Amino acid sequence: MKMRAFIPFAVALGLVGSVAGQGCYPPFTMVGSKCVYMETALEMSWQEARDYCKGLAGDSSAADFATFPVCDDYVAFGRYLALNAPINKTVWVGAHTLFTPNMWQWISGEDLQTGVPFWSYSEDFDGTENCAAADGDFYYRLVDDHCDQVKNFVCEMPLMRNGHEAKLASTPRAAAGPECKDHGIVVGDFCYVFYQHEESWEVAEEKCRTDHHDQGGELYYPADCHEFTHMAHHLEATENTNSYWVGGVDISGKEEWTWVNGENIPGGPPYWATGEPSHNHDNEPREHCTVMAAEKRYYLQDVHCADRHPYICKLHYI
Repeated sequence: MKMRAFIPFAVALGLVGSVAGQGCYPPFTMVGSKCVYMETALEMSWQEARDYCKGLAGDSSAADFATFPVCDDYVAFGRYLALNAPINKTVWVGAHTLFTPNMWQWISGEDLQTGVPFWSYSEDFDGTENCAAADGDFYYRLVDDHCDQVKNFVCEMPLMRNGHEAKLASTPRAAAGPECKDHGIVVGDFCYVFYQHEESWEVAEEKCRTDHHDQGGELYYPADCHEFTHMAHHLEATENTNSYWVGGVDISGKEEWTWVNGENIPGGPPYWATGEPSHNHDNEPREHCTVMAAEKRYYLQDVHCADRHPYICKLHYI
């Protein structure tokens, strides 16, 4: 397919200057901390789309495929697509395999691990599909596809403030790992106790509070996407097939999901598996409680609270 040479009038306008008070030149839009442009009129192969993205900036600045190595940016991007993309579209983004099959990397240089939080849990990575796209059928999580397929695509341009590219601060991390008590282990920056005996959700929640009272124990819930990602990858690395109770609950029975600390659990990415939570008002008994589900690569799934599962306690004090 031969790439079209023209640049839309709106794009050309965006190249000559920024709109006062905005961090992105039109037609690029601020999504999370990124300036992105979604092309919905043209469909191209992955490489053609990348060349098109690079051409949008002319000589003024670097433009390329959009990349989202930071989870919060990818979540913002997925929600932007859900609101603005044609229904159930799949759009190319800037990720592909490097050197060997299934060694994924963003074109900006960061490694891209499979599973939580970026990929569809059902992706099977057959080794022949080497380019990544965000798929509307899977909450706009990533799927792999043949690079010569034609799709819409998303471009990125550096964020501009006062004529300079903004330097984004990296996510702060603990200077040193904690020392865990009560047979806890460190995963990422926190201590957790993994119980392999099975309990109902209510019993698991109570045991975390009472058995680890001195450490501020609670049934596990993530403070953010970074913590959730660490936990999911840890559970996958243990190579067991258990699904674990975690501290998400529909306490009102009206599909109003919160963590046990009272904070809202947003729908879609980064926490829920595609199609979850799946219960509705006709389910009897209702599925009010959450597990990190092994069969869904440890994304969240809603299940019956009386079911019995292993569980994870999070320790807030050490």
